[in-house]
Amino acid sequence: MRRVVKYGIGLAAIAGLGLAVVKFTGANPVNLALNQGPPPPPSGVVAALADGETFDIRANDQLTRIRLLSIDTPAPATPDRPAQCLGQEAQAYLASVIPVGTTLQLTYDKDRFGRTVAMASTSDGKLVNAEVVRAGFAEVIKTDEDGPSSSPVQAASQEAASNQRGLHSPDVGCTVPGQVKAVVDMAARVPAAAAQGARGADLNNAANGATDARAAADELLWAFEQKRQDMVWMVLEADERAKLEQQTKAARDKVAAAEVTLRNAASVAFNQEATQRASQAEADRIAKQLAAIRAAEARRAAEAARRAEAARQAAAARRAEAESARRDAQEEADKKRKKQQQEEENDRGSSGSSGSSGSSRGSSSSGSDSGSDSGSDSGSDSDSGSNRGSDSGSRRSSSSGSDGNN
Repeated sequence: MRRVVKYGIGLAAIAGLGLAVVKFTGANPVNLALNQGPPPPPSGVVAALADGETFDIRANDQLTRIRLLSIDTPAPATPDRPAQCLGQEAQAYLASVIPVGTTLQLTYDKDRFGRTVAMASTSDGKLVNAEVVRAGFAEVIKTDEDGPSSSPVQAASQEAASNQRGLHSPDVGCTVPGQVKAVVDMAARVPAAAAQGARGADLNNAANGATDARAAADELLWAFEQKRQDMVWMVLEADERAKLEQQTKAARDKVAAAEVTLRNAASVAFNQEATQRASQAEADRIAKQLAAIRAAEARRAAEAARRAEAARQAAAARRAEAESARRDAQEEADKKRKKQQQEEENDRGSSGSSGSSGSSRGSSSSGSDSGSDSGSDSGSDSDSGSNRGSDSGSRRSSSSGSDGNN
């Protein structure tokens, strides 16, 4: 804890540094600047702002650097370092309370670093030191003489904590309440138990989330145990700190239990899935074999059908060939019979001519009988030829019908 020293001393030399502190009598306060110079003015006009607790005032054509007493605010960014948590916001807030041109009444003191510090009040009676603390942008630096709530500044700090403003806000990620809220939110996203039918991969991811949340909670609890001196930690009130630590422990215990449950569930799910994959692989193998058997049977059936069709076509071709040969033979036989008949008719014609010549020398009745007999024979021969033609046609028709039936 920083100690603020009240000064009402006379001229004193600081050994080894060659610096001096000067006392001025009367109503004027002591000049606490490290360098010798005129006493700081009891009032002045704000000329510039340096950060959330430091500003320059102008009085009697002189600039004086003033730091607010009993508070410490986060530093804004500089070319060689980033801003501390809410450093830029603290500077902006002080500028809104005491913009350039504001007249201030100042009561001076000196801190342990030898810097000029002061209580600053506006013309309407606002204590600037308390206003910065009330907004949650400053840590209160207590003196050994301060009680639990011995000053307006300390009361403003309790108000800021109760209303979760600034460095007490859980909605600001860099604050301790913000870090605790992040851990609690991580824990809330972790399922306490495995979902029914969840995949092993999903359960493993949930377990990883629980591990991350537990690690974040462990790290934050370690910071609580170390009694960190960073401003974001020092700004906390005692009861506020205890409450935040308890929230972190509860979140840690929750996710630690969920982590074990989810890891076990993921292991069981992975084993079940492996068994199911093996069963599925065996089922796929059997199905593949059955498909191959069916395909082979289909190929054999197709081949048998092809061969049967080829045999049918070959038999049909053989029958057609036999029928063609039979017809040719029948036609040849018919030709031979016709030729034979023609020859017989020709022979009978020759015999008739010879008989007619002999009968011319006989009686007319003999010739008439001979002609009648010849006509009768010729008619008989004609009937015989006709009968033979009819028999040949009947046999051809019967043979053709028999082949058609075949």
